[in-house]
Amino acid sequence: MVYMHPLSPTETKELESLYHGTHDADTRIRCLMILLFSERQSVPQIARLLRFSDDAVRYWIRRYEAEGIEGLSTRPRSGRPPGR
Repeated sequence: MVYMHPLSPTETKELESLYHGTHDADTRIRCLMILLFSERQSVPQIARLLRFSDDAVRYWIRRYEAEGIEGLSTRPRSGRPPGR
């Protein structure tokens, strides 16, 4: 089971603003996961709707809970950049 605090109106507005304002598809889908979960959609429902695994949805909810909106961005990865 995964827990997330109830979103404040400010947090909801921040997530919606990021969702509509970003050009990064990964960040956008992560915002949607959090918003749907805050609207009482279950992890399996969100996973099915967005075509992700339950584990992936849980991961992003936990990361949002731990780090806030900054936790939804993609972190730099080590190693050689793709396509080179």
